[in-house]
Amino acid sequence: MSVIEKAVAILRKENPDAHQIERDETLGANKKPGSFQSSSNNLVCQLDFNALRESGYITSGNDNTQFAEEYRLIKRPLLANAFGKGAAPVDMGNLIMITSSIPGEGKTFTSINLALSIALERDTTVLLVDADVISPKLSRLFSLDKQSGLIDVIDDASKSLSDVIINTDNPKLRIIPAGQPHEQSTELLASDRMRQLCEELAYRYPDRIIIFDSPPFLNTTQAKVLTRFMGQIMVVVEAGGTHKSAITEMTEQLDNDKVVGMILNKCKISKKGIYGGYYGSYGE
Repeated sequence: MSVIEKAVAILRKENPDAHQIERDETLGANKKPGSFQSSSNNLVCQLDFNALRESGYITSGNDNTQFAEEYRLIKRPLLANAFGKGAAPVDMGNLIMITSSIPGEGKTFTSINLALSIALERDTTVLLVDADVISPKLSRLFSLDKQSGLIDVIDDASKSLSDVIINTDNPKLRIIPAGQPHEQSTELLASDRMRQLCEELAYRYPDRIIIFDSPPFLNTTQAKVLTRFMGQIMVVVEAGGTHKSAITEMTEQLDNDKVVGMILNKCKISKKGIYGGYYGSYGE
């Protein structure tokens, strides 16, 4: 089993719909790569860079690997679209949604690694948003599942985005947790308030990329409503695991006016000069 598959297994262990994959024992049963610390004026998620590295995530200590290079290939067209350097203008191109057709394909793992890779850029900051409000794996991974987050700001107009943005000890990376469970989460995500928040995120900081770890597209209505507010959509596909019919069904429902890319996950390619392991292809 590759380190990529082991890391994905950690994210999947609470998902009964996911394939059963051996847990990475190097982390220990309860160890997480992030812990939440708070004081009267400071909210910080402290990153355990050793745990991140052991789980297969990109850090400054392992950014010269083939795996890190594959994410450079993924992020370059995304950054070009986000900052008006692509082939055509992309409205709110710095809002990037990461989704998959079904659960268990590695979208959260992809979201985190893409954010960590972009955070290595000299002139760009990253805001990682847990928009999978029903199954907030990202928030749980970084011990932020008890904190106020996206849903709370949408539901309560007295709250602002600054109230729920969590700093990390990586100065280029910040996180918005999913927030507390809500029985009308789909309606909240589809609301005009959500549109206003997305516009604020898109235009307030011109050097910031906002990555939304979103629900699986075919399993929820939430992912569908989120696409309305995104500039770019990246679809994670599990090599050898995702049925072609699921991909076809999903792509037929996506807005043709959106920039849509695809990441082939857990793809083992041995040909010299071809990057395998994670990145398979990018295309509109």
